[in-house]
Amino acid sequence: MGEDLFRRTPIVAPLILALAWGIGPALPALLRGALLGHPWTDLYPSVWSLWAATRADGLLPSHTDLLGFPQGMGLALSSPLKALLARPLIPLLGLPGTWNLLVLAARVGTVLAAWGAARAWGAGRAGALVAAAVYGCSPFFHGYAVEGIAEGTDGWTLALWAWAVGRDRNLLAAPLLTLTLLSSWYLGAAAMLLALLCAPWRPRALLSLLGVGLALPALLAFHQAFPGLAPLDPAVRAAMGAPLLPRAPGILPGLNPFALTTWVGLLAPALALAGRRRLAMLALVPFVLSLGHGPWYALPGLELLRFPYRLHAATLAILALAAAAGADRWRAGWLAPLVVLEGLLLSPVEPLIPGADAAAPALYDQVNGPLLEIPGPVAVPPGRINLSRPRARYLLYFQTHHGQPSPWVPDFNGVGVAQDSAWLAPFTGWDPLVRPGAPPLDLPAGALGELRSRGVGQIMVEKEPLGGDRYRDAVTALIASGCVVQDRDPSRTLLRVPQGP
Repeated sequence: MGEDLFRRTPIVAPLILALAWGIGPALPALLRGALLGHPWTDLYPSVWSLWAATRADGLLPSHTDLLGFPQGMGLALSSPLKALLARPLIPLLGLPGTWNLLVLAARVGTVLAAWGAARAWGAGRAGALVAAAVYGCSPFFHGYAVEGIAEGTDGWTLALWAWAVGRDRNLLAAPLLTLTLLSSWYLGAAAMLLALLCAPWRPRALLSLLGVGLALPALLAFHQAFPGLAPLDPAVRAAMGAPLLPRAPGILPGLNPFALTTWVGLLAPALALAGRRRLAMLALVPFVLSLGHGPWYALPGLELLRFPYRLHAATLAILALAAAAGADRWRAGWLAPLVVLEGLLLSPVEPLIPGADAAAPALYDQVNGPLLEIPGPVAVPPGRINLSRPRARYLLYFQTHHGQPSPWVPDFNGVGVAQDSAWLAPFTGWDPLVRPGAPPLDLPAGALGELRSRGVGQIMVEKEPLGGDRYRDAVTALIASGCVVQDRDPSRTLLRVPQGP
């Protein structure tokens, strides 16, 4: 009976794979009521961006008043598509529920769209199922979910574009390329590269590049947000290239929140070489580009790519189609679960999606105006690990709870950190990441008056990132300068800035 169902309804097998993949690794975190993703990297900024987009003007904002108060700062959404999808959902599901739903939907949709794309390019049932596993269940896309990167999990947009090209619906492929660009600039770049690579066989695929023109409003919004964006230092780009050295499997004990990987395992390449060797070799083009080295990165557009490893999406698309031919030759659709299992057990990405705390402390209910939190973010050069990134939980995510602006300008991967910050220097100097050791924690005359003149009326001092002694000294210095303790909990103290001179 079950075998007959699979034979009559070919969508059943990929649907089971998609649901198992989409929900299974996320289930423990979901049952705890957590946000899907690691709390130490991009998760909280990504979740914040969905909320901030609802508070900004227009569907493609280029500025926000929530940060860099009172002037505000440039805002460029890393995933305009996710922000658009989140806008009607947040009032219904709340921000944590919206984030989790969009992550799960992206995972399920990526598997199903990859299956459909493989069928459109001529794969049989067995081959399409394997292609869905190679692409949609790849450690590459799984790593985005683990790390909480908003723009990474929507591999379904690139697969949907590939489906349209495979069906020779090239005019439809143009707006689908726009959709891909709106989901992720890097997935859009991968689609453009694939259009060029398949042009010798399907020249009309180049028509889909018209979709770049349709995406111009989003590209212009990005440029308006950061007009001074300059080409990257080649060393920074190389550091964000596809890693070549093997890393320990993510299933082993130990914390590894950074999920950058281009791991493909052994089964997929073996199937690809057995199925369509020449097509498999074509995957070397995006693979070489994803390394981040080479003179081609001086070309217009490429010189701005900050994370070249993300072009691995194009490598996966080619590899999946070639592997589909191998699976069809051997009628080996049963290999799809083995491809998934190989990635979960051997890739450097942990198999289960971790969860992060979705709650905000009750103390933040008392925030009723612009808030200075101590310590703030620390800007570091691109390519270096930013040890202040975990502070995004209280600097950005808690802001989605209290809704008040912050004078800080966070370091969004080294983008948009310019700030007139002289008036914040007395508080920056208390930061152990800026001034290690034991500096005197006093306030120069006029520091609180400068806060008051700029409209900042409350200060929140965080204990854990400062350390116990420095936390105590910071609160003492603020009280000695005239601040009044409004309330406190074991982890932080809320103070009100004095209104008089």
